Formats: sequence, C-alpha cells, structure tokens
Amino acid sequence: MSEATSNGPSSVDKPDAGGLVGSASRRSARAHAAILAATTELLAEAGYGALTIEGVAARAGVGKTTVYRWWPSKVALVIEAVSRALPAPAQIDTGELRHDLLIAVRRVIHTFARSPVGTVIPALAADAMSDPQLAEQFRNQLIRPRRSAVVEVLVRAAARGELPSDVDTDVLLDVYAGAVFYRILVSGEPVTDLLAEQLVGLLLDGKTPVKPRPDAPAG
Repeated sequence: MSEATSNGPSSVDKPDAGGLVGSASRRSARAHAAILAATTELLAEAGYGALTIEGVAARAGVGKTTVYRWWPSKVALVIEAVSRALPAPAQIDTGELRHDLLIAVRRVIHTFARSPVGTVIPALAADAMSDPQLAEQFRNQLIRPRRSAVVEVLVRAAARGELPSDVDTDVLLDVYAGAVFYRILVSGEPVTDLLAEQLVGLLLDGKTPVKPRPDAPAG
C-alpha cells in the first residue's frame, strides 16, 4: 500500500486551493453580472430617480455590501450598467456626409430620448458632474466612444473634400447633441426624426429650419 494511501488522502482527495479560488471567482463574476442586470431592469421599470442600492441588491439577490464592493455610489453603478446595456457605436460610413450625419443625429435621438436605458443619461449626467472622478467616468464610458464614432465620419468627410480640412469637429458635435439634450432637459419640445433633418440641414447648408405644416407627419 502506498504512503499516500496508508497515511492520508491522496492528492486527488485533498482540497484544491486553486479550485476554491476559481469557484469564488465564478461566484463573484455571477454576482457582478447579476447586479448590473438588476440595475438595467430597474432603470427601465422605475427610472433613475427611483433606483436605490437597496433595490438593486434585493433584485440581484445579494447584500448591499456586495454592491458597494465594486461601486462606491449609485451614480458609479448606473454609469457602468448603462454603458454595458447600450450597444457599442457601430461605424457609420455610407460614403456621403449628409447621410452619415443624419444617421448619427438619429442615433443620438434614439439613444437619449427613446431607449429605456438611454433616457436616464441626462439625469445621470447631472449627478455625475458634481464629482470630478464620476464626471470623467461618465465621459469615458458613455460620451467619448459615441463622439469618437462621429468624429471619424467628419474626418473622412474632410478627406473627401466635403468639409474644410480644419473643421472643428467638437463644435459640430456639440451643436446637434446640445440641441437634443436641450429639448429633453429644458424645453420639452418634440425630439423627432424631423429634428434630425433640420439639424443636418442647418449644419451643412445653413438652412433655416421651418415648422412642418399642420397636416404633415411629425417624423
């Protein structure tokens, strides 16, 4: 009889420290994913203002301390949940600036005014801006990736000669995104596909927007 058999459990029977660590890691990953999923569900159901860490923890089946292990605040949690829930910005390249920009503006309208998760972004931004670290997280995870996709559109258009080579891409983006945010946050005016067409016409042609006829579809 071997020494391993006569004196104690074999290596197969001994607890595997690596296995315990791996099991804990899997449980941790499941809890992390459950918390993000619960946050996304509650945002869609009740909105940003009604969401609480306690509610998220209960929906995810974890304790509050588990949530706080990864996110120091509700704002930090929601930023990550929204950034994961929203689809990554796909490349826009129809070969023609007007079509590309129209797609880009319609995306902003859909994301920030119509999608269940995206509609919380204006309120989330207002909370995040009070903390420099959270503001930077908000910009890095939610704003800059989407702006970068449109900057690429404008840079390609400049290379084709459709825009000046020294075009200020930031100002162009701010004009149309700012108009959408202003309507959502301040004026309450409709945010429609017609608005997208008006903004593109204003940006590219200097075309003065006109109100639609009463019998025309709102868009």
